[in-house]
Amino acid sequence: MLRRALGVIAGVAAAGATPMLGAAAQERPGGAAGPTQPILFDLPAQPLESALESYSVASGWQVVYNARLAIGRRSTEVKGSFTPGAALAMLLTGTGLTPQYKATDGILLAPDPAATLAPDEIADDVDPSFNAYYGLIQSRLKRAFCASAPIRAGAYRIALGFWIGSSGAVTQMALLGSTGRADVDESFGRAVRSLSVGAPPPAGFAQPVVLLVTPDLVSQCGGAAAAAPIRAAR
Repeated sequence: MLRRALGVIAGVAAAGATPMLGAAAQERPGGAAGPTQPILFDLPAQPLESALESYSVASGWQVVYNARLAIGRRSTEVKGSFTPGAALAMLLTGTGLTPQYKATDGILLAPDPAATLAPDEIADDVDPSFNAYYGLIQSRLKRAFCASAPIRAGAYRIALGFWIGSSGAVTQMALLGSTGRADVDESFGRAVRSLSVGAPPPAGFAQPVVLLVTPDLVSQCGGAAAAAPIRAAR
């Protein structure tokens, strides 16, 4: 369930071990399509999970979402030349889901507040009592990523998830995608595995936390910008 989108680092939490899915985008020749670049889509109406996978291959955009939200949902047909954003909006018509956070070539999906949702989906809204803890995670992660030379050397997009133990340290992590370079993937993994938030998760804090890191991150790594807080985006 989407809990908070924090600037270029978007925080997502899923109850228990509910899996987060990241529709892979690396297969598209030439990389991700630009946000204003029309591309040809031929996506029939189908189960939402497979539709999002096909959309990501066609557009080069990665879509991260809670696996539970795709169960029983079907996409709307997308046939013709559209920008990635317009095509995704068409695909999601009638599903009750909407893009919650958009990066250059990455999107996080969440329940649409205007749609009719099941009670457990409505409960996915951010709990204000967790805001400070998300801010702490955000600042520690940004510091760790900016301290890594391989991460700073390029503009990467990757989704990853992790669990925080009672000591405040990360106890488990998993990559939910790839930057396309094994050494950079390992740098992200090493940065997260060695992370200590400095405080235990508050009572009721849902895990794992899932992050979509976008290429915008590296532009903020340097001098005063690296130490400045990232503005929260809702």
